[in-house]
Amino acid sequence: MKDILKKFKNQKIAVIGDLILDKYIYGEVDRISPEAPVPIVRVMKEKYVPGGAANVAANITTLGGKPYLFGIVGNDQYKDILFHKIEELNISTSGIFIDSSKTTTRKTRIIGLNQQLLRIDHENTDYIESHLEEEFLLKLKEINDLSAIIVSDYAKGTITKQIILQLIQFSNESNILLIIDPKPKHKDWYTGSTLITPNKKEAQEMSGIIIESEDNFIEAGKELVKQFDSNVIITAGADGMYIFEKSKKSQHIHTAAKEVYDVSGAGDTVVATLALALSCQASLNDAAILANQAAGIKVGKIGTTPIFLEELKKKVQENKLMNTLFESGGEQ
Repeated sequence: MKDILKKFKNQKIAVIGDLILDKYIYGEVDRISPEAPVPIVRVMKEKYVPGGAANVAANITTLGGKPYLFGIVGNDQYKDILFHKIEELNISTSGIFIDSSKTTTRKTRIIGLNQQLLRIDHENTDYIESHLEEEFLLKLKEINDLSAIIVSDYAKGTITKQIILQLIQFSNESNILLIIDPKPKHKDWYTGSTLITPNKKEAQEMSGIIIESEDNFIEAGKELVKQFDSNVIITAGADGMYIFEKSKKSQHIHTAAKEVYDVSGAGDTVVATLALALSCQASLNDAAILANQAAGIKVGKIGTTPIFLEELKKKVQENKLMNTLFESGGEQ
């Protein structure tokens, strides 16, 4: 695992998908409104962070890789805020195009009493126009020594059928990994990619199998492998991850999280870690173990936020020590 982490540095990963500007409003709650039975939040702090595909790119850069980010923003003030936040992470915005017909997608979360009270979404989910599809693909194909492509599909309009089909063809011809963080709405487009990473809810919707037990996870995973002709990792929250590799036996990795404060952005952390590890020739099982460790770090943090390579190295080392103690019966 340590050898794999050393190779993360400067791995080139393209991230294409829906860009989101996440806003957090933190406040104190000590009374209920007299106008309606809702809490009154006295605002103490506000902050903006990159979300969606931008958060995937943020995780890649904080883990040592080199992301190439592709997406769409509206021609509005929020575009400027998002660009500033992305550039603070030393991520290029040259692959981000302005579509005046759309608004910059944003999610506003109101936090009080250490929990999310409300989320407000501003979005236009119309699909992008064909000339933008072509610009994405032309610019992506200009990147030399690309290790992997991540499709971060939040179904906000950036990912189209034509983009997916072209990416599958390009990745197969160029022997480049194609990893898709999916949305069930687009399930018919994903066949032939390298890896699909649905969560439990998405796996249920795409497979048509209600998941209530480990047997259900395995049944759903096998169905998705058959459906997509792809490897599949189902992220299962407190149940960890289920790994389905074509022509191999399924594997179950238990969760690495000690405390769960906030799951927002955890899927972005998982897919970024998987792409980096697989780009370093890790096996799918080892890549999933690292991604599971990364998710355990992320859910211990409040809000959409990336994890750092040193945090992951420390987590790996801690688990190595725990395994050693367990094997020795706790004696040193």
